[in-house]
Amino acid sequence: MPDLNLKQFEAFYWIARLGSFHAAARHLRVAQPSVSARVRELERHLGIALFDRSGRNARLTPQGRELIAYAGQILSLAGEVEQRIGSRGALVGRVRIGVTSVPAVTWLPKLLRRVAKAYPGVDLEFTVDSSENMRLQLLHGELDIAFLAGPLSDPSLTTESLGAVAMAWLCSPGLALPEGPLTPADIAEVPIITDVRGSFLHQIALDWFNRGNAVPRRHHACSSLPTRLLLAREGIGVAIAPAPVAAREIAEGSLRLLVAEPDLPALNYVIAVAGGALAPPVRVVLDLARETLAAEPKFEIAALPRN
Repeated sequence: MPDLNLKQFEAFYWIARLGSFHAAARHLRVAQPSVSARVRELERHLGIALFDRSGRNARLTPQGRELIAYAGQILSLAGEVEQRIGSRGALVGRVRIGVTSVPAVTWLPKLLRRVAKAYPGVDLEFTVDSSENMRLQLLHGELDIAFLAGPLSDPSLTTESLGAVAMAWLCSPGLALPEGPLTPADIAEVPIITDVRGSFLHQIALDWFNRGNAVPRRHHACSSLPTRLLLAREGIGVAIAPAPVAAREIAEGSLRLLVAEPDLPALNYVIAVAGGALAPPVRVVLDLARETLAAEPKFEIAALPRN
């Protein structure tokens, strides 16, 4: 009979977490028969059934529900040993992170360089997407870490307050808007460009106009930050964005920073991971991300707890 090993507990843990053998195999990047074989070995060794296989989804048996907490502890402890005692060069694995447009054009390149230098064996993959899509990808096991707009209240996710990014209205200098502080009623007279409906940034803009009892005559939606800035430079409308990411355009005079009255609310960000044990490569990338953000002037960093 095969001895107990970490791969068995890893397969069991991710099947329970993601709800199916197929999802666990995709997450672990192994063939589904390998995942099934590992769980069968674990079941034979323990002499119990861990999953009720009568339905389409992998449902835990009572013994399986009892084991899941131990499996998480085993993986967490193994990861801590590997991270704290093993050499950096020996740490290998894939980490999938998700970011929105703001991190992608500010601190993400710095993080990629830091990970490559400190942990050459860690394969870091990134996805730039909306906060709403990344939340679903976390829940489906398609991302390990996401940096997204918050707050989030999903009990399946573990989140930390990351900080806030100040928002501003930006437009072409050729757009006919008066000098001085501009109210919601002033800016509502020209087209505006925000994020897509349902996003935090879209709601921030709507709330700002509501405070001034104003409704924009034309409201464009664009999820891409660089594209919003490009459209603003072309005079299509007034775009909402963090002013620091357009510092060069503002200095060159291709974009004008408007003074809003009242100020636009800041966009809050959180770090989110799916609840449970974190693999060692995920832990080190999370730590490096925190360090990178702590030195990032474009973020007003909130206090970050340490694991």
